[in-house]
Amino acid sequence: MNSTVTTDNTSTGLKNDCGMYGCCPDMLELFRRIKKVAQTDSSVLIQGECGTGKELVAKAVHKASSRKNEKLISLNCAAIPNTLIESELFGHEKDAFPGAVSDRTGLVEAADKGTLFLDEIAELPLATQAQLLRVVQDQEFRKVGSVVSQKVDIRLVAATHLDLQAEVQKGLFREDLFYRINVMTLFIPPLRNRGSDIVQLADHKLALCCERMKLPRKKFSAEATQAIAAYAWPGNVRELVNVIKQAVILTEGPEIPRQLLGLNLEPTTEPKPLPESPVNEDEHLSAKKLSLKEYFRRFVLEHQGQLNETELAKKLGISRKCLWERRQRFNIPRKKAGSGG
Repeated sequence: MNSTVTTDNTSTGLKNDCGMYGCCPDMLELFRRIKKVAQTDSSVLIQGECGTGKELVAKAVHKASSRKNEKLISLNCAAIPNTLIESELFGHEKDAFPGAVSDRTGLVEAADKGTLFLDEIAELPLATQAQLLRVVQDQEFRKVGSVVSQKVDIRLVAATHLDLQAEVQKGLFREDLFYRINVMTLFIPPLRNRGSDIVQLADHKLALCCERMKLPRKKFSAEATQAIAAYAWPGNVRELVNVIKQAVILTEGPEIPRQLLGLNLEPTTEPKPLPESPVNEDEHLSAKKLSLKEYFRRFVLEHQGQLNETELAKKLGISRKCLWERRQRFNIPRKKAGSGG
């Protein structure tokens, strides 16, 4: 089986087959775990902040597994209304409910022999979680409106930006399902904690952006590089890519100046040094979550007076739904229209 990590001749770092770059300790550990778990058929739980690349990790696991020649079926559970999620996952029989004019194949059945990737799995309703537990535990499911169970052979990879153990304690996520999917946890570090990876990744994304836009190769000025290294990146890699795209479009010459990155830097937003030795995973997650809250709160409060919700979400490199969820979780009210200051 091929390794998921390969040397990249255009860079001093490492990348995996799905384009994830990194040579900091946390990313090397992630690559090591991807390689290990891919050789098994165990369920996988991917945890990381919005924009860190959870789907890329799922693709890496699939591509390095024995199922690599079969389908990888993906679903963002937060993007499907609760009333439709059951039919989307398990399919339905004709006349199972009003509007079901024909049989439908669900994503579980479509992923047979392959991998099913469920992003934001914490968004699943509890009733659907119970049905998913049956799939993971017994490898069988039942279509909506059917009395017959069907066998299926899938490998489940799930992802979330939330602490699932905390969701279990709140009664929002089934404990039995949590232990079924949490056989191996892959944690993606936030971009601000990746040290020199940030600049290296920015250079790589800049080269790709110029190539895709069919523009001459550009580079960052020394001041721009310093800003990229110092910025907190609350939207992680997704935000980095958006910032680079905007800068490439606006830059007329071969060098991107710092001001066209549009990054607002404060002394307290410098990235924290990586821990020298592994820490307890629960404590690690908790510390990173607190850091995200601090950075996110500062960014939103500073920019919401000038940007609407769509623009603010785009600047952060996240969806409007994710922005709304973080506002609720971090108790950050929206600025009222017409309010001063």
